[in-house]
Amino acid sequence: GKDIPGQASLVFDVVLLDLHNPKDGITIENQHVPESCERRSQTGDFLRYHYNGTLLDGTLFDSSYSRNRTYDTYVGRGYVIAGMDEGLLGVCTGEKRRIIIPPHLGYGEEGRGKIPGSAVLVFDIHVVDFHNPSDSVSITVNYKPSNCTVLSKKGDYLKYHYNASLLDGTLLDSTHSLGKTYNIVLGSGQVVVGMDMGLQDMCVGERRTVVIPPHLGYGEDGVEGEVPGSAVLVFDIELLELVSGLPEGYMFVWNGEVSPNLFEEIDQNHDGEVLLEEFSEYIQAQVDSGKGKLAPGFDFEKIVKNMFTNQDRDGNGKVTAEEFKLKDQEAREEHDEL
Repeated sequence: GKDIPGQASLVFDVVLLDLHNPKDGITIENQHVPESCERRSQTGDFLRYHYNGTLLDGTLFDSSYSRNRTYDTYVGRGYVIAGMDEGLLGVCTGEKRRIIIPPHLGYGEEGRGKIPGSAVLVFDIHVVDFHNPSDSVSITVNYKPSNCTVLSKKGDYLKYHYNASLLDGTLLDSTHSLGKTYNIVLGSGQVVVGMDMGLQDMCVGERRTVVIPPHLGYGEDGVEGEVPGSAVLVFDIELLELVSGLPEGYMFVWNGEVSPNLFEEIDQNHDGEVLLEEFSEYIQAQVDSGKGKLAPGFDFEKIVKNMFTNQDRDGNGKVTAEEFKLKDQEAREEHDEL
């Protein structure tokens, strides 16, 4: 045509950007594999990982580090390009690997955004953690006292120390740094479900490591500025004190026989009606004398008000002898009705 004259010798200066064969699969180069690898990722797991994405000539097209947050996805389920889906299988937590993906397992002939068509992709990934939606809490006992007969159960009041971290060792929180224990009533919803499970059947002095998957921890949202979304949590726990709780459904129990004239004893002015103040004073006296016990770890006033409201059937702020019933009497009446 007009640009190249006839019989001309041509000179091409060529830079080879990449090449592949349609038969190529992905290439995996392991850069770092942790010595301790209890489990490798498999289809259906949910991974959190960082990555740098480049072309074969080193041109950077994307990086999770620049966004200061991990890329989170299920693997083996088609949520990412086919080459990455395959390359993320069989990894360990903390592993670093390079995944080289031919275009037919990447973004194909058309490319995407900064990625040209038919480009070979290179991903340098660092696996932060992974879990499976079917995972439960993992408990490892590090120390158990020889005298371990009283075990924690739902309703017990516990005082314990903990260090909380991510699977990669990043420290999130520690009661040791605060200089005080964390105190809860077990099974009352004061901590995440996984911690409630991890504190079951412990004895005082016991130390254990509890690994909590996100669906039993802080979920996909995490805690802003504190816990990343979908993070697996590791708690190193030491139980320091245990106060036995009451049977389920009870906020107050008697340590001995119940007086047959209980209502008359509570009704101090003998007017046939018990006010909240009278009720509260009486319960406080029973606890102080050791004749009764309140559920540990709860606010006294809230417990007593709840007990009083339960007796105040008509809600007029007064309890009469006809309204007054003990817990076991209520249970028998319900049973009779059934």
